[in-house]
Amino acid sequence: MALSFFATCPKGLESLLLNELIDLGAKDAKETVAGVSFKGDFTTGMRTCLWSRFASRILLELSEFFCETDTELYIGANGVAWEKYFDKSNTISVSFSGTNSSIRNTQYGALKVKDAICDRMQKTLGGRPDVDRDNPDVVINCHLDKKGSANILLDLSGKALLKREYHRGTGAAPLKENLAAAMIKRSGYNNENFLDPMCGSGTLLFEAASFATDTAPGLRREHFGFFALKQFDNEVWLNLVEEARERSRKGIESAVRKGIQIIGFDLDDRIVTIANENAQKAGFADLVKVFHSNVQNLYNPFTNENKITIVTNPPYGKRMGNFNELISLYTQIGAGFKHYFKGARAAVISTSAELLSCMRLHADKIYKLYNGELECQLRVFDINETETLTVKEEKNLAIATDFSNRLKKNLAYMQKWAKNVNTNAYRVYDADVPEYAAAIDYYNGYYVIQAYKAPAKVNPRVAKRHELDMLSATVEVAGVSGDKVILKSREVMSGDRQYEKSEELRNEFITVNEDNALFKVNLYDYLDTGLFLDGRLIRKLIREKSQGKSVLNLFAYTCSASVAAALGGATRVVSVDMSKTYLNWGMDNFKINSLSLDNTDFIQADCLAWLSKDQEEKFDLIYIDPPTFSNSKRMESSFDVKRDHVQLLANLTRHLKDGGEVIFCNNMRGFVLDESISEYGFSFENISEKTLPRDFARDKKIHTCYRLVFNRADMIKQPEPMTSGKAAPKWQKSLSAKSDTYHDYTDRNDYEESVRETLTNKVWGNAKASTSSYKTQKQGRFTRSDSEFNSDSPRRKRFEDGKSGRFSRDRKENNRGFGSKSRTAKRKPRVFGPDGIKDL
Repeated sequence: MALSFFATCPKGLESLLLNELIDLGAKDAKETVAGVSFKGDFTTGMRTCLWSRFASRILLELSEFFCETDTELYIGANGVAWEKYFDKSNTISVSFSGTNSSIRNTQYGALKVKDAICDRMQKTLGGRPDVDRDNPDVVINCHLDKKGSANILLDLSGKALLKREYHRGTGAAPLKENLAAAMIKRSGYNNENFLDPMCGSGTLLFEAASFATDTAPGLRREHFGFFALKQFDNEVWLNLVEEARERSRKGIESAVRKGIQIIGFDLDDRIVTIANENAQKAGFADLVKVFHSNVQNLYNPFTNENKITIVTNPPYGKRMGNFNELISLYTQIGAGFKHYFKGARAAVISTSAELLSCMRLHADKIYKLYNGELECQLRVFDINETETLTVKEEKNLAIATDFSNRLKKNLAYMQKWAKNVNTNAYRVYDADVPEYAAAIDYYNGYYVIQAYKAPAKVNPRVAKRHELDMLSATVEVAGVSGDKVILKSREVMSGDRQYEKSEELRNEFITVNEDNALFKVNLYDYLDTGLFLDGRLIRKLIREKSQGKSVLNLFAYTCSASVAAALGGATRVVSVDMSKTYLNWGMDNFKINSLSLDNTDFIQADCLAWLSKDQEEKFDLIYIDPPTFSNSKRMESSFDVKRDHVQLLANLTRHLKDGGEVIFCNNMRGFVLDESISEYGFSFENISEKTLPRDFARDKKIHTCYRLVFNRADMIKQPEPMTSGKAAPKWQKSLSAKSDTYHDYTDRNDYEESVRETLTNKVWGNAKASTSSYKTQKQGRFTRSDSEFNSDSPRRKRFEDGKSGRFSRDRKENNRGFGSKSRTAKRKPRVFGPDGIKDL
C-alpha cells in the first residue's frame, strides 16, 4: 500500500521541489504553499531524503482527524498504532504547530500528543519511551490547521535536510543550502565553470559541485530520522547509498576530465581557509578552489574556454552591511561582470530591488525567493558577448563624478565657513549639478539628502538611480559610515501630508549647535528635522532684539525662535502651536540650553483662533512663521498665506504694545506683502536678503521675511477675527505646568533612554500620574475616599471578590467606558479600583 508523504521547503521553491520529486519516483505529487505532498513506498521516502536538494524535511503522514478540544487531540493521537513504527526503548520528541480556542499554546498541544503516545506504548508494549528534546531517535510532528484538522506525521529527516554535514564553519550570514541549490537551478547552470565572487564559507560552490558531479546532497550525512523506525530496511538503504556513491565518483571524474572549475572569492582570509577545508571535507577538493580577493578587484580566474555561470549572494543591508554603503558595491559588481565576463550568465539575489538596479544590467528573468523571513529577488542576467562599458558608464563607475566633485568642493569651503559662524548645522549642497536635484544638509556628523521631485519628463528609474548615486557618493566623499547619511524625498505636499511621519518612528535625536544655542533635531521621522536652517539669521535677529522684552512666537514649531529670544534676555516668552509633540520638543530645547521655564508659556492652540481673541497680554516682539497652506481638521477653515496674511497680521494688533515689532516670515515663493497692511498701523520693510544665510545663497527665494513696526496712532482699521469665536476646544491648553518634568539630555544615549521610558510610560519624563480630583457626573461615582478602601471595608471586600456589578466589567479593547456591558463572554472580568484596572 502506498504511503503518504509531505515534503516541506521554503516559499518560492515549491515548483522546483515538485519536479525533483517526480524525477525521484514520487507518485501523485501535488504542490502547495511551502511544500509538496506525494505518495510512494518507504524506499521512496528514503530516496528523497538522500537526493532532494530543495526539501527541508520529508514527513510520513500517519493520521488526520478533526480536533476542536484537547480531549479530541489526545484521542486522535492515542489512536495511532505507534508500536508499529518504533519501540519503547527509542527516545522521542514532539513538535506542535497551530492553535485554536481550546489549545492556545503549542507546548500544551505537544504535551497532550506526547501523553497520548506514551500511554499507548505503555498499554501495547508495557513501557513508555523517554523524551529527548536535543537528539531524539524519533521526531513526531503535529499540525493543527485553522479549519480544525489535526495532522500527525513522522519526520524521516532527523536534522533538516539542508544540513549537508560537510561544513566546519560559516560566515556571518550563511545561506541555506536548499536556497543555494534553488539559485543555481534558476540560474540555468549546466555543469560548467562556476564563480561566486562573494562566496563566504562556500555554500553556493558546494551546491554547484553537487550538481556538476551528480552527487546526492545527503551522501555525507551520518544520520536520518528513519533509521530508528521499524520500517527501515538497512540492506535497501545500503544499496541506495552505494548507488549514490558510484554516481558521485563517476561524476567527479567526468567533471575533472571536462576541466570544470568552481571558484570562489572572499575578502576574509579566515573564511577562505574554512571554505577550502569544507571543499576537502565534501570531496570536491579537485574542483572547488577559493581565493582571497574583493569585488573591487574582480577578475576572470578561469583558464579554459568553458561557459561561465556566476551566482552570488551579496549583502542586502539587513543582516550585513549598510544600504547606503552597498550601492557602490552593487555598482562595482555590475561593472565587473560587464568588463570581465562577456557571454556569461549571472544570477544575483537581494532583498532590495533598488540595490539590484544599481548593477545596471538588464534582467532576463526575475524570481521571488525567501531567505528565511526575508523576501528576495533573484535576477538572472545574460551578459552579451558584444556588451562593453560606454565612456559614460566608465565615468559613472566612480559614482556620479560631477556630483562628487562639487560636493567635495562645497564641503571644503563650507566647513571653514561654519567654523567661523560657530555652527554645526548647515547646507552643503543645493542642486548645484542639475542632474542631481537635491539639497544636502549637515547636522553634527550626519548628512540629510532631500531629493527634489523630478520633472515629469525625467524617467522615474533615472531619477531613482540619481538618488542612489547621491547616497553612495555622499558616503564616499564625506568619509562617514552609511548609517549617517539619510535620504528623504521633498516635493510639494497637499493638506496634512506636509506633516506626515515616516511609517516607523525611530525617535532618535541628536543635538546641534548654532552660535552657542543648542537644538534637538530628528533626522529620520519627519520630512523636516525640527530646525529650519534657513532661519539662522532670523533667530540671530530675534536674539539681538529680545533683551528686556516680552516675546510671542506664533506657529512656534519646536520653539527655536523662543530659545533665541530667551538666550537674548527676554523677560517673557510665549510659544503657541497646535502640536503638543512640537511644544514638548520646544521645552526640551529650553532645557538643554539650561534656560528656566519660569515666565514662559507653551500653549497648544489653533494659532488663528488664539490670536483672534484678546489674551489680556501685550508683547514687545512677535515672531510669526505661518505655513504656506494648511487645512488641518483642528482648524475651523483652511489657511492660505497669500490670501489671509493681511487678516493674520491685523489680528496681531490685539497682542502688540504700541511701538512693538513683528518679524513675519513665510516660505511661499514670490510672496509680496499687501501694502494695505499699513491701514492697521504697520510700517514695514523687506529684510529677506538680510536674513539669508551664506549656505542658502543659491536659493534666494527660500523664504520671505518682513519687519513690521506697529504705531497705534496710525491705525485706521480694526481687525476682523479669523475664526467664529467659539469656545476653545478641549485640547487647547498650556503645557507649562510640566516644566519640572523634562530631562537634561547631555548626549544622544540619554535622550534615547528617555524615549524608551516615555513610550512605555505614556507620561512625559518621570512625571507622576495626575492626582487631580477631577470629577464629572459620570466619573464621580467611581471616586472613593481612602477610608472606603481600607482592608476591612465591605466595599473593599466586595470590590476584591468581583461580586459587585457596580465595579466589575468586561472590557473590549479601546472601549474605555466604565460600566459598559460585556461584549466578549470569554474575556476575564476586570475591575476598576484604587490600584488601577485589574483582572479578577
